[in-house]
Amino acid sequence: MHIFNSQQWKRNFCAVLAVFITMISVYSLAAYDMAGRTITVFDGKNKKVIQARGNTFDEVLAEAGIAIGKYDVYWATTEKPEADSIIVIERAVPVTISEGGKTRTLYTVQQTVQGAVNDAGYDWQTMMPVEDGLGKIKKGMTIHVVPYEKRTVVRKETMPVNYVKWYDESLGAGEETILDQGRPEVRELFVEEYVSNGKVIRSDVVKTTVMDAGASGTALVGTTEDTVGRVLRMKATAYHPGDGDGRGITATGTKAGRGTVAVDPTVIPLGSDVYVSGYGNAVAADTGGAIVGNRIDLCMETFSECYDFGVRSVDVFVSHN
Repeated sequence: MHIFNSQQWKRNFCAVLAVFITMISVYSLAAYDMAGRTITVFDGKNKKVIQARGNTFDEVLAEAGIAIGKYDVYWATTEKPEADSIIVIERAVPVTISEGGKTRTLYTVQQTVQGAVNDAGYDWQTMMPVEDGLGKIKKGMTIHVVPYEKRTVVRKETMPVNYVKWYDESLGAGEETILDQGRPEVRELFVEEYVSNGKVIRSDVVKTTVMDAGASGTALVGTTEDTVGRVLRMKATAYHPGDGDGRGITATGTKAGRGTVAVDPTVIPLGSDVYVSGYGNAVAADTGGAIVGNRIDLCMETFSECYDFGVRSVDVFVSHN
């Protein structure tokens, strides 16, 4: 009679289950290997997504039919092919290196002229390209390499005067009148010069010191472009804060005093910053019954100043607000 052995049954079942799981794992791995890994290849401006099963990047590129030239290089984001690995290919281009009348062709993957010169084996401390070292490499370009020495020289530089421009409607377009010559800025420049065969082939300013900051000039121009305001020729009179009702309060509610001027608001808007020749900086904060059109009334501190001022023609510079 056969007696059922539960322990033996369990052992047999576990063995069968283990074999089954192993078969599933092997099948899954085989299926994954058949499908390959998703790998992205950047070849210059071209992007290609491939499914590859190779165990090295050389194999992966060969599977994708991507040829690597003798001087081309590539690099990858992982040490070996994995899912989502990225391969970047750098294609070499030919350039001509010229030195002392002799030329040779160099294939380089460098992006700059100086990089190609370094690839060519030159010591950057004694040899340099005539072309801009930071310039971008172009296929077939010629790079001229020369021996050089470096020296530091000090120079003085006088900068052009900056003119503050005011619009004057009496001037024609393109006309300009200088009111104040100003003073140019003077700088001291420390310059590194690169000299080859007695000629300076490149110079770089390494330090600048301002010796005289200079001062802006003032000019009247016949166009409104790049102007800070406009200039008006006006008839000016003077008044004392105690004139009128004697309270000394302006039309805008401020206290009158030197630096306050009364204007026609249709000509100069109230609140405008102005400069009056022979008087100085002021604010258009007041009005007056007789102040109409191109008239301006200047507040003085004493009655004697008002009498002495009388009536004059002045230039009024009105800032753009």
